[in-house]
This record gives sequence, C-alpha cells and structure tokens, in this order.
Amino acid sequence: MRSVDIDDSSSLMYMTYFMMDWKKVSQSPSPVRCMSCGGPMMSVEPVRDKKGVVFEGVVCHNCKALLWSRAKPSR
Repeated sequence: MRSVDIDDSSSLMYMTYFMMDWKKVSQSPSPVRCMSCGGPMMSVEPVRDKKGVVFEGVVCHNCKALLWSRAKPSR
C-alpha cells in the first residue's frame, strides 16, 4: 500500500481541501456520493503517521469537502 507520511494523525483534523496539492495526491473514483451535493467523490491515497496509524480519505471537488477516517487494521 502506497501512502503519504505525516508526523501526527491529529493534524489531519485541521487539513482542509485548500491545504492539499491535488495534483500530487493519488485519487481514484469512490462508490461514496457527497452528502451535500450528491456528486461523485474520489478516494484519496492512504495517509500514515509516524506511529503507523493509517487514514483513508474521500474528497468532493465540487463542494471542496475532504473527509478522513481511520483505516481498518489489517489482519
């Protein structure tokens, strides 16, 4: 799994749509639809902090909304 590395996962809480360089972040179509506009969302490449905690994100470029959730641990 390819992932972006960050120092602390709590910093994701403060990252907004405008803080990301969307030309450098890998994205793929997501089955999730935006709750605001109903448009398609894109899955963002996983983000991992120094402790190894992985987060997955989805983005709606139409609404400029970015949501992060902790990935399920692999077994």
